[in-house]
Amino acid sequence: MVPAGNLGGEATQAQPALVILSQQPSPTHTGPSRPGNISAVRSYLAVLRVRHARPLVVAALVGRLSFAMGTVALVLFVQHATGSFATAGVVSASAFLANGLLAPVRGRLVDWYGLRRTLPPLAVGYAAALAGLVVVVSAAPANTLAAAGLAAAAGAAAPPLAASMRMVWTTLVGQGPALQTAYALDAVLEEALFTLGPLLAGLVATVNPMAGLLVAAGLGLAGTAAFAASPAAGAWPGRPARQVGWAGAMTGPGMPVLVASLGAVAVAIGVWELGLLAAARGGGTPAMGGVLVALMALGSALGGLWYGAHRWRRPANQRFLILLGLAVLVCAPMAIAPSLLVLAVVVVAVGAVIAPVTSTANVLAAELAPAGTLTEAATWVTTATNVMVAAGVALAGALADQVGVSWTLTAATIWVAVGLLVAVAGRGRLAQSAAVAGHRLR
Repeated sequence: MVPAGNLGGEATQAQPALVILSQQPSPTHTGPSRPGNISAVRSYLAVLRVRHARPLVVAALVGRLSFAMGTVALVLFVQHATGSFATAGVVSASAFLANGLLAPVRGRLVDWYGLRRTLPPLAVGYAAALAGLVVVVSAAPANTLAAAGLAAAAGAAAPPLAASMRMVWTTLVGQGPALQTAYALDAVLEEALFTLGPLLAGLVATVNPMAGLLVAAGLGLAGTAAFAASPAAGAWPGRPARQVGWAGAMTGPGMPVLVASLGAVAVAIGVWELGLLAAARGGGTPAMGGVLVALMALGSALGGLWYGAHRWRRPANQRFLILLGLAVLVCAPMAIAPSLLVLAVVVVAVGAVIAPVTSTANVLAAELAPAGTLTEAATWVTTATNVMVAAGVALAGALADQVGVSWTLTAATIWVAVGLLVAVAGRGRLAQSAAVAGHRLR
């Protein structure tokens, strides 16, 4: 989806993306590929060869590495300075909540004012808040309120690089099959980042606890600056606010359905994060808990890579329903697995299905977003996922103590089923994406 605004001085640099879009078929196109048509792009390497793609991906990864490091670096620094994990938890929670709740607002600002006018000021505010946090906590460790306030400011100002990258992908490859490949690649790279980030934060903290936050601030600034400097970012200057109401992207008929359905699945993901640890402990091998979580992440990476590399004949709204139904079937045996070995096999399969579910949800968000709200729509998907995963973890903690592991894992399956039922009930609204996607490519 190309913004309706004039590309102006970026016309020459943005021309390859516009040529690609002018050749892009609708998502339901199933005919043979033509030479030069982006629908022929079926591999991740081919997507990365699209003009401007590699520098953008690298810049976004550098900036997002800051967020992957941030939580661990924040906890380690505050705990070291105050001697209290409770204080570190309060400060970290402040950043997390502000980030998640205000993500759609930041996305709306990008949609209205463009990448170059929005991302750099946010990055400066984010880095300044982290640096201020280091100064304040070092000088007055007991001032929890000030620390929590600065952490919240950092979370509120965190540049929406993930959503911005998804939005820019639509200008680079269009909204056809290659977009699914690009989104799947993005999801796998993000999974790798959030594995590397905490490890890097821990290593830096062994040298100097405050260095982790300062490195995170620097990475956020550098990555965002490089991202905003890209010609592709300049080709998205923003557009005047449209009359879509205070709800913004959520005024799209299918967006509430998508967010509610994915939110229910996110509750299940949160339940699994704690439920698998409880299952390992109940099975007499606590160390196996980390292995089970890692195996689910491995399945997610493999499933996402396989799914994104294929060209699917069905439109995204239909694939979303099918994948949700498959997810219910695959995760149902978790509660009755007779051994941890069998459970390990099941969690790999669950991860392999959940990754395509979330990848397809991102594509649907791009198709369902009202004109001028593409970045905000992407942030709604992220917010729903993050908030509801946290709710799922809390739910699993209560259930594991009260009713045991089997019922906890059953609850996860029920939440996936709820996500399916919501999507089925709103399938008419989700189907509108297939009808309007081709019209938006202009």
